[in-house]
Amino acid sequence: MKRFAILLAGALILMGWQTPAKAESALETVKKAGVLKAGVRKDVAFFGFTNEKGEIEGFDIDIARGVAEKLGVKIELVPVTSATRVPLLQQGRIDMVVATMTQYWSREGAVDFSVGYFFSPQTLLVKKGSSVRSLADMAGKRAGSALGAGAVKNMKKVQPNLTVQTFQSYPEAFLALEQGLVDAVGTDITILASLRTKAKNQNDFELLKEGVFGGGEYCIAVRENDSKWRDAVNRALHDMWNDGTWKKAYDKWVGPGSKLNIGKDEINFKMYTWN
Repeated sequence: MKRFAILLAGALILMGWQTPAKAESALETVKKAGVLKAGVRKDVAFFGFTNEKGEIEGFDIDIARGVAEKLGVKIELVPVTSATRVPLLQQGRIDMVVATMTQYWSREGAVDFSVGYFFSPQTLLVKKGSSVRSLADMAGKRAGSALGAGAVKNMKKVQPNLTVQTFQSYPEAFLALEQGLVDAVGTDITILASLRTKAKNQNDFELLKEGVFGGGEYCIAVRENDSKWRDAVNRALHDMWNDGTWKKAYDKWVGPGSKLNIGKDEINFKMYTWN
C-alpha cells in the first residue's frame, strides 16, 4: 500500500494534479507594472468624455487619477461602455472600472465594488411640454437607454407596459429623443443632465424630479474575490475625501456653478465620511 500511494502521488504530479497557485492580487500587478489601467467612459459629459484636444477627462477621470496617485503609480485610461466594462475587467485587460457604474446586488456575482463615491438617482429626460411626468405615464411608450445600463431593468420593474430601446451609447439614445424616435431617455440624472448640455437649446428638454424610479451609488468595480485590491482602492477613496481631492472634483465637474450645475438637493447628496 505504501508503494502504491507513492506511485499514485507521483502520477498525479506528472498529470498536473497540483494545488493551483493563488492568483496574484491586482494590487501586486499594478505595483509591479507601475501603471493602473482604469476602464472609463468617453461619452458621458463631465464624468468621462473626450475634450477638444482628444483627451478623456471628467469627474470619474479625476477619481481614477486620484486612486493612482494615492498608490504612487501612473494611470492608463481605457475607454469602456456599459456593455464592455465588466467583460474587460473579468478578462484582466483593466484593473478597475470607474465609469458611472452603480452598485446593484445583481452585479455582485460578476464583480466586487468599492465603497460609494457618488450618489445619483435615476429619472427620465423628456422634451419640454411632454405629457410624460413620470414612469406611470410611459405605458405604451418607448424609453431609450444604453445597452447594459441598470436603468433598463429598473424602468421595466416600475412600468412593465413600456418598451425599452437600447443603444450602444447614451448620445445615440438622446439623438433618438431629439428625433422623436423615443418618448424619453431613462438613466442616472447625472448622465441625463450631461446629455442635455449637448442640445442646441437646453431649455427644450427637462429632467423629471417626480419621475425618479431608482438610483444608487457609483462605485469602483474590481474583479471578484480580490479583497487586498478592493481594500487598497477603498483606502485611496478615503484619503481623497479627507484631503479635499473628492470635493475639488465635485465642484469642478458636477456641483452648482459647474457646467453640469446639479444641486445637492437634486442628487440626494450624501456626505461621504469614511473612518
